[in-house]
Amino acid sequence: MRELLPFIRDLRAERGRLALGTLLLIISLLSAIGLLGLSGWLITAAALAGLAGLSLEVYRPSAGIRFFAIARTVSRYFERLVHHDAVLRALARLRGQLFRAMAPLPLPQLGRMRRSEMLNRMTADVEALDSLYLRIMGPSLAAAVTSLITVVVLVWLTGLVGWAVGAVLLFGGVILPLAAWRLGSPHGEQIDRHLPALRGAGLDAVQGLAELRACGAVERHERHLMGAAEGLGDARARALRLSGLGDAATGLLGHSALFVALLVGVQQYQAGEISGPLLALAALAALGAGEALSALPGAWQQLGRTRAAARRLLEYDARNQGTGSAGEVEPGANRTLQDSKQSKLQQPDGPLSIALEGVTFRHSPYAEPVLEGADLRIEAGECVAIFGPSGSGKSTLLNLVAGFVEPEAGRVWLGDEAVDEWPEEKRFGCITYLAQSSELFADTVAANLRIAAPYADEQQLWRALNMAGVDEVVANTADGLDEWVGEAGSRFSGGEARRLALARVLLTDAQVVLLDEPFRGLDVATADEVRRRIEPWLSQRTVVIVSHDPAAAPAHQRRVAFGDI
Repeated sequence: MRELLPFIRDLRAERGRLALGTLLLIISLLSAIGLLGLSGWLITAAALAGLAGLSLEVYRPSAGIRFFAIARTVSRYFERLVHHDAVLRALARLRGQLFRAMAPLPLPQLGRMRRSEMLNRMTADVEALDSLYLRIMGPSLAAAVTSLITVVVLVWLTGLVGWAVGAVLLFGGVILPLAAWRLGSPHGEQIDRHLPALRGAGLDAVQGLAELRACGAVERHERHLMGAAEGLGDARARALRLSGLGDAATGLLGHSALFVALLVGVQQYQAGEISGPLLALAALAALGAGEALSALPGAWQQLGRTRAAARRLLEYDARNQGTGSAGEVEPGANRTLQDSKQSKLQQPDGPLSIALEGVTFRHSPYAEPVLEGADLRIEAGECVAIFGPSGSGKSTLLNLVAGFVEPEAGRVWLGDEAVDEWPEEKRFGCITYLAQSSELFADTVAANLRIAAPYADEQQLWRALNMAGVDEVVANTADGLDEWVGEAGSRFSGGEARRLALARVLLTDAQVVLLDEPFRGLDVATADEVRRRIEPWLSQRTVVIVSHDPAAAPAHQRRVAFGDI
């Protein structure tokens, strides 16, 4: 259970709401038991009074029944409202913490992780943790308190009946959740194994549909996808069968408590120790107390999945120990720490030279080399355009310079040090990288730009937008800098989104600028205008531009064919 402790500590921020929600849950359970028991008492008392020809004061018991009925409904509504609000707030914070833990991971390590794995961590694993309090801790605590109060009241009213009911509730309340946990853990492991496989197959089908069609592998992948779906469905069916057995067991527990209460209570009634109405109250209250435990087996059945999810999420903290924190840096698109308030490492004063010496790189041990014995020297402050056909390895070259991948042979130099000898935070502090597919988050324009410069004011944001040639586009939107970008920049065209990503690069104060197809999606006139606007900014830095178009760099700068490297 040790892996759950960090997440339990995180719940302290919501302890007020969680305590209120638990109190409301206890009130709801006690109201249900009180409603059932008092109704039994009143019906039995009224029947006996009628048989004996006696009068019975029914107003106060009737008022109590109405009170319990209203209290049960109202408390249950607000319990759900308060508990879900608290847990959803906690999960939202957890997703942010998880992203901040993933962002500074070394790029080679991130590159080895499948997108489906990241998606599963951000969604299924985080959602599995909502069971920790919402279904396990809170209901277990409420059931224990409710059962204790019920037993105390029954002991006070009926003596031995209360003790007998307490013994049944204690036995069932401990054995059933533990059995559900032990029996449910294997099913949870199977679900955890099949769910990522299904998501991975689904993402592969969507993202690689063109390749699957070209290779005639659609039907084969469809069979793989259906197999993963069937495996997940079978695992969930087995878990549901166990859940059904748990529901049956809790029903049996409630009726066992009812039977024990009647068995002991009838003897006390015959001995004249309790009245008939009290016997009915005790029996029905015992049944209600058993039902208060009904949610526990199903909740504890999920404990195995919750623990496994917690272990997987904690792996990111373990991986991130000693790497330094990159804050809320966008992975893979514009990874940089420019602001001096964010980085305590001393950054170089001016542009840095770049050198490749005998570099060989291949994507896998059995693949053809993308680069073989490559040599290239770029002086500090120089702007170089490297051009070549699509797929030739230009982006790989930039990844080598940025330190995102490591060469098989040779060295890559940044200034006077090899790239792999630079501390990662310092390296990201002096390099800014516009990747071929720069990501835009579902947030405002300003928030996307401030990923590169968190403390930039509006004037700086507009200046960067102007240099990227997208200031008029943003100004013509309804909310300007507060305009919602949409998922992956969906509110803007491809060229506009590309220029927003370029504006983010221009907000940095990097010494080395790496641009991968910076004018992709722009018409010739717009590309020429943007190139003219950013030339003064580029002239103060070491710049590497890769493109299939030799005209991508300013006219007076050096051009290198990729095949000549």
